[in-house]
Amino acid sequence: MSSNPPDVDYDLAIIGSGIAGLAAARVATAKGLSVKIFDKGRRIGGRAATRRANGFTFTHGAQFLTARADEFRDVCAAAVADSALTNWQIGGKAAFIGQPTMRDFAVFLGRDLDISQSVEITSIEAADNHLKFHTAEGIVACGKRAILTPPAPQTAALLRQLAPTLATIADGASYAPCWTAMFGFDEAPPLPVSPEPLQFDEGPIALANYEARRPGSDRANFALTIQASGEWSAQHLEDTSEQTGRTLLAELSSLLGVKMPTPIYEGCHRWRYAKVTKPATSTTKLTSECGRIAIAGDWVIGPRIEAAFLSGLKAFEQLSEASELD
Repeated sequence: MSSNPPDVDYDLAIIGSGIAGLAAARVATAKGLSVKIFDKGRRIGGRAATRRANGFTFTHGAQFLTARADEFRDVCAAAVADSALTNWQIGGKAAFIGQPTMRDFAVFLGRDLDISQSVEITSIEAADNHLKFHTAEGIVACGKRAILTPPAPQTAALLRQLAPTLATIADGASYAPCWTAMFGFDEAPPLPVSPEPLQFDEGPIALANYEARRPGSDRANFALTIQASGEWSAQHLEDTSEQTGRTLLAELSSLLGVKMPTPIYEGCHRWRYAKVTKPATSTTKLTSECGRIAIAGDWVIGPRIEAAFLSGLKAFEQLSEASELD
């Protein structure tokens, strides 16, 4: 591929189509900027994820979200009005879930945005007054500014040479991994009747969710999602999917004292960067010294979907102030 950049130029390029990236793109687009989002995954939303397989639907990432800040409460209210979110109760407290799936909230946020999925940005090059964005095949775009929202280790790797101060900030964040096991049955599994996920404070399992009981779900969706604890997931991070799934299903059966039917579908997903256990320690300034790059993500503020959203707004605000974007 030619080393010359393509005839594409954006005011702002955003790496990552998770909640932070979508939040930043929404506000930037609303201000009339040309914005492009690149994401290496197949679907938008990051860990606000849903898997469909063999006729079953699984909430295999974040299970719900809450809203405290006015900015996020307003967005959630708009999503409820648009039927992309619905109300739920978790531990007796008000929460929201995607309607009908968690990914639908991300789809709502990403509506009318210019997003390219399955495009992994492997490096960013500063040239003149622009940034060049490279994949393994070559330059895919040029942009005036950038906001990076991948998990902290991936952000740090991209910025190690280009913006070392921001890379150091990203180095300060820590995560717990999470193994998620998914099972589909041809009959309802014998689980306790509960309007919300089963949660466990100790042991290998952190959460078990019978998908048919989620508000708005298909009652014939005999799907079970089990999420392992961070500690157990870290200890078994390199186990095979088959081994992990069987272990977690047997553990849940033992905890509940029931015999599960034989699954007709089994799947596992390993989230290496599932839950932020320690946010970055120095996040007063989210922009690079050159004023052309900013960082965002739940690892900037804390382990909540709302935190990711607010960090995207904050990153764009600081980038605008640093570089007169608008």
